[in-house]
Amino acid sequence: MSPSREPGPYPIAGASMPTWIVRFDERGQCTSPATETALIELLKTGAFSNVLFYSHGWNTDFSDAIDQYSRFLTAFSSVLLSHPIAGFSPIFVGVTWPSVWMAGDSGPAMAMVGDDAETGNELVAAVAAPLSAPERDRLYALADSASLDRASAVEFARMLLPAVGDAPEEVDGDASQALTAEAIVDAAKALADAEGTTLVTGGAPVELDEMGLPIAQATGFLDAIDPRTVLRLFSLFQMKDRAGTVGANGVAALLRRILGASNASVNVFGHSFGCKVMLSAICAPDPLPRKVDTLLLLQPAISYLALASAIDPGPSRPGGYRPALDRVAGPIFSTFSKMDRPLHDVFHLAVRRAIDAGEIKIAAAGEPPNRYAALGGYGPRRSGEKLLDPIHSPGEPYGDLEGERLIGLDGSDGRITSHGDVANGYTAWALRQLVLYGRGEAG
Repeated sequence: MSPSREPGPYPIAGASMPTWIVRFDERGQCTSPATETALIELLKTGAFSNVLFYSHGWNTDFSDAIDQYSRFLTAFSSVLLSHPIAGFSPIFVGVTWPSVWMAGDSGPAMAMVGDDAETGNELVAAVAAPLSAPERDRLYALADSASLDRASAVEFARMLLPAVGDAPEEVDGDASQALTAEAIVDAAKALADAEGTTLVTGGAPVELDEMGLPIAQATGFLDAIDPRTVLRLFSLFQMKDRAGTVGANGVAALLRRILGASNASVNVFGHSFGCKVMLSAICAPDPLPRKVDTLLLLQPAISYLALASAIDPGPSRPGGYRPALDRVAGPIFSTFSKMDRPLHDVFHLAVRRAIDAGEIKIAAAGEPPNRYAALGGYGPRRSGEKLLDPIHSPGEPYGDLEGERLIGLDGSDGRITSHGDVANGYTAWALRQLVLYGRGEAG
């Protein structure tokens, strides 16, 4: 175990401002309370014009989070070098939370039975605990397989389902519809396809076309699947739920303390499930001392209807994060891109209830294929939004956004090329513009 750090700032490479990191556990409990307290005391001095408050997303450990923050702050510093802001003296506050569910998930191949702490086998062990000996043997045999045919993959997914439960989707709220094992398997394979991940085909990698899609092969080609791709899909459900818990509990409390500590502008932003963290913090039941100044959602892995006035046409409940429109004073920017294949092509297959994913026809253009489509894949709808195509380049003003609350920024033309491509000049420029809007100046 590495030695604990003294409370205080955490240096991040590429940053041209003080940088602090506040850590949370899976329940949203702050695990660095002395650092949080020291941060709040520093903010009370009034030394900063802006607080840049950021959360990483899914499948990001501590070092990955620091690397993401470093890359974004490097891009932001570069934009500021060419386009400085008078009187701008910011402090960066990044949160970290345990969003890596399978250790070594994107690393080398791993044996599925062995040291749980090293292999990410925690879910399998938890599911196996109450089972009979024969059932446990079967579960571990499936988990340890080099590949599974479809029937075995569905059996494996069905055995794992009780560990996830029927947590409600944030804009649907219907917990009565259970996930199906068949949909889990189909979505897991689609996620692997979308990311260009190797599927198991008798030891040979899948050949992909120029778009990253599997090239048609002989019958049975896609009947084999690595059990880890099924496990990884379960990670998405658990971490999506965890992001809401971390945001509504710990990050919400920190946000209230930050807003109450000084009059500095608070510019909130997040990536992927980090958007859910921050939206949950903003929309938590306890009132905020004052409004958040601006919000930037970078490829948000939540429903495109999360801020909608109505989820369905006609009388309907609003999106779960609709209150954010009243709790953020300035504009809300939300990026989206059809080049983000996990969100554009897969999210709506996985984050849904009791509907056969195989019957969904993915939209070829920009229209969401169903009510479960991702905000980061299709942009906001039914929210009084303004959609801008494309996201602007550094130096290109966004102009007068008087009266606009939610602006979707389309990066589909190659400006946002993947789910993780959010630390670039386009997104850094968007944050710079939001800083100006938060000051009451035209961006």
